[in-house]
Parts: sequence; structure tokens; C-alpha cells
Amino acid sequence: MLKKLSQWLGGLSSPAEGGGAPRAQLCLFGKHPGWDDHMQDLGLNTERLVEVRRTLYAEGIAGNIDSGSWEKLGAAALPVFEHAFVWRFRADEFVFGRLWSSSDARGRKKYPMVACVHARGFEMTRMAALASESVTRAMEACRQETDAQSVRSIFLRESEGLSARASGIGPGGSDRFDRACRESLATDSTLNADGAQPLVRAAYALHREAEPALKRGLAQSSRGVHLRLPCIGGMGVGGSAWAWSAAALDLLNVPTGVPDGLLSIEAIGASGGGGPWVDALIGRVTTAELVCLRASRAAIPLTTDVPFNIDAAFADRVRSKAAMWRGVTSPEKAGTRD
Repeated sequence: MLKKLSQWLGGLSSPAEGGGAPRAQLCLFGKHPGWDDHMQDLGLNTERLVEVRRTLYAEGIAGNIDSGSWEKLGAAALPVFEHAFVWRFRADEFVFGRLWSSSDARGRKKYPMVACVHARGFEMTRMAALASESVTRAMEACRQETDAQSVRSIFLRESEGLSARASGIGPGGSDRFDRACRESLATDSTLNADGAQPLVRAAYALHREAEPALKRGLAQSSRGVHLRLPCIGGMGVGGSAWAWSAAALDLLNVPTGVPDGLLSIEAIGASGGGGPWVDALIGRVTTAELVCLRASRAAIPLTTDVPFNIDAAFADRVRSKAAMWRGVTSPEKAGTRD
């Protein structure tokens, strides 16, 4: 029993995770009223989760708080954390999470609480849905509780449920899931308005910024590539983050992923800041990129609003790509011209 509790409650990551065997792990960290300061990390027992916590929370969020970056934004800063995120790594490995404004027992509210699931080795359509459901249930339950023991109980319950349900999901990769995501993006009326100009601009920014970085090696860059993109109607929480990640991987012709991963952060609570939107961070994620977490559109505009000077041939290629995502093969049906 003690061994089982030790496994569930987490701690330091294991020194080796064993060749990419299927795994689904829930993790909770951040601020909660049940602790006087940062809460006990629960489920932080994969190397990937340790990496995500360090980059997103210990360096990114803490770094922006310590530097006063969000305070300097003034009225252009979002008042709260309310985000979903998808961090794509190689093949079918991902971390899906939610972060929301919270506080510790002393009432300090600068840091959020985070719930996330690290998964690999499963068919993505079912696993992505399961990860979202598990994270959302954990988040909603933690928001209702004020003591540490209740949070530990929530973690145990949701971890056991995640493990049991994941055991019924076999392998299958991400191809079918990514195709469905791209089709949703390619049929969105806003992105495809005015001759698909918003989609063309997003693809051009990827081409201009990310392709050169990939060629010279993202791992050698001091910073990653950042695009701010509009959400897609009717996809639900986190759906736009999934869709843009799938589209970016295809547009960049890197279906198995990029070095350091592709992080898509959906600002679901940003209606007062001109949102919602998705911040796509490709490659290395630093404190400087994560200022986007609290920066409204007044501080960082949408990439699709930037009036790039785009070659007509490039625009036609993007429209043809979008037609392929919709399952259209002939130019007449693709609607490549208005």
C-alpha cells in the first residue's frame, strides 16, 4: 500500500522511462489554498513532466513574475490565468493541461495552479479526449476544495480513473486525429474568409519564421518561434490548440514533431482581452516567449492581422493545402480563388 501511495503521490522523476512504453500520467502543481506556499507536486514522476513544470512554471511564469513583465503591460495585461495548453513532442507523445488563477493559504495570487496529463503510445483521438476529461475533472474538483488532503484525494481518484480508462486504448498513432484537426481548421469560416487570407498569413509567418529556424536547428536557437493565432469556432476547450499544432506540423512538413516540441496555449479566459486566441510556440520555450500568457491582443496582436506582402503563388499553395485538409482534390472544388 505504501508503495502504491508513493507512486501516485509522485516526487522526483525516475532516472529512465524505458524506451517510450505507453504511459498516461496525471500531474498537479502550482498554488492552492491547502498549502502555505507552492503546493506539493503530485504525480511529477516522468522526466517529461519535470521538464514541463520547469519550463512553464519554475522558469516561465516565475521569471515573468520576478521581472515584473506583466505589471509593465499595465492595462494590456490579462487580469487572470485561464488557459488550456497542448505540448506536442515526438509522434504520439503530448502533454495536455489547464492552468487557472489560484492562491496559497496566505492569499497570495500571483501564481496559477496547473493540472496536466502526459501521454504517449496511444491512439490519439481517444487519448486526447481522455486527457482533456481527466484534467478538467481534476481542475474543477480542486477549485472547490481548500485543504491539501482533499486535493490529494482528488489526485488519487483521477489518477486511478485515468490509468484504468487508458488501459483500454491501444496504439494507433496521431495521423487520423491530426487529419480531423486540420479539417476543422480548414473549414472554419473566419480563417477562410476573404480568400482564406487569415490562414494564408498564418502559413506565411510559419514559413518566414519557423522554416529557417528548423533548417539551422531549433536546438541551437536562443529563442523559439511565436505566433498568435485565432481560435476556431465550435471546437471546445483546447480544440483550437490541437488544431493549430496539427496544422503547423503539416505546413512545416515535420509530421513526427520538432526539436524541443510545439507548445500551443489557448487563452480561453481572454474574452476581455480581445480573445480567445492560441499562442503557438515552436522550439525552445523561454521566459520571454511566455510573457504571452498574460499579454492581451493590445500587447501582442494576432499574426493573422499582420498585413504581410505575400506572393500570389505562395497564397495559392496554402489554399490548395487547405483544400486537401478538407478532402477536396480538384482546383475547381478547392475554391482557391475568390
